[in-house]
Amino acid sequence: MKASTSSSFKPVPLPPEQTTVARCYSVIHVGTIPNIREGKLDPKQPKIEKVYITWEMPHLKAEFKEGKGLEPFVVGVELTLSTGEKSNLSKLISNWRGRPLTPAEQKSFDPSVMLDKTCLIQFIHARKAKFRGKDIDQITNENTGIKLNSIISKPKEMECPPMINPRFLWDWEAIISGTEPFDVEKFKKIPAWLQAKLKESDEFKKYGAKYMPDEATAVEDSESAEEPVINQAPPATPVADGW
Repeated sequence: MKASTSSSFKPVPLPPEQTTVARCYSVIHVGTIPNIREGKLDPKQPKIEKVYITWEMPHLKAEFKEGKGLEPFVVGVELTLSTGEKSNLSKLISNWRGRPLTPAEQKSFDPSVMLDKTCLIQFIHARKAKFRGKDIDQITNENTGIKLNSIISKPKEMECPPMINPRFLWDWEAIISGTEPFDVEKFKKIPAWLQAKLKESDEFKKYGAKYMPDEATAVEDSESAEEPVINQAPPATPVADGW
């Protein structure tokens, strides 16, 4: 689901900050982009490779658009695509599955294995930039975002409903190797604000720009963007939850 400026969008109250069961449904390889720190390009590391991971929270739902029925709230996080021992991605994986990456896994970890895996997520509220310092009557998805605070393994005895949002994977390596084509329609299903980041990547400029010449993108504030329901078929057989 994606907060749009059309009349079909309506602000909905956010669920209270809490810990809840969640399932990963989207992994997007952003690619190698400019490394901006405090508004400036980092001279020591001008380029950095990123990945964006999104989870749905099936017990927390709302009607985000008229007529679409209840859909799950989601939470996403952008991380440097590095499996170094001290990297945030390695720490997230370690907390998520309850054990760190082995040296062998560090060399060959594929983030796509996160898809369909369950966990417990603790999230907090984060006021969106244009509403900071303002009085608000109610905390909604219009003025406040949901921010990942922590992640841990889900106890085996705890049930998690099947995936609701169709799974989505964008992998530049598959395009670079030639095992998959650059799919324009699939690319357009990525949120507009995240598309804009992908378009800054070295990978897009080399392998995707020729398929989307001079196309304007409606960039939204990443803090105010909601994840879309991406129309891609879920796996025929559920993915094993074990790592």
